Amino acid sequence: MRPTPFCLGVPLPSNTPVSLPLSLPGQLTIRTIAAIQEELLSALAGNGSIILDIPEDAQADLSFVQLIEAARIYAGTAGKQLSLKQPASGQVLEVLDRGGFLQDMAAEDQRFWLHERTVQ
Repeated sequence: MRPTPFCLGVPLPSNTPVSLPLSLPGQLTIRTIAAIQEELLSALAGNGSIILDIPEDAQADLSFVQLIEAARIYAGTAGKQLSLKQPASGQVLEVLDRGGFLQDMAAEDQRFWLHERTVQ
């Protein structure tokens, strides 16, 4: 049995979705991506909504963006939600730019990665 979620000490109805924050490590690269994938899949399996917390100074490469894009597709088909605590910045934003993800970005992708802001 899952515990009843609370908001400011007031119990919420049992059907209220609770988002699980998931803090990611500072290394988001090919060397660590398998462990991050396992942790992300485990979190998605047990929760309907995950909020990813990416450190501002995280080192990232294309494998991280590929993992998150695959996780977004999986979450969508499984009726789950995946979001970022804050918009992509630092090296994650650079990887998105170098990989061409920021060019002609769909509105849904812009909401996910950039929280709807545009990149100059």
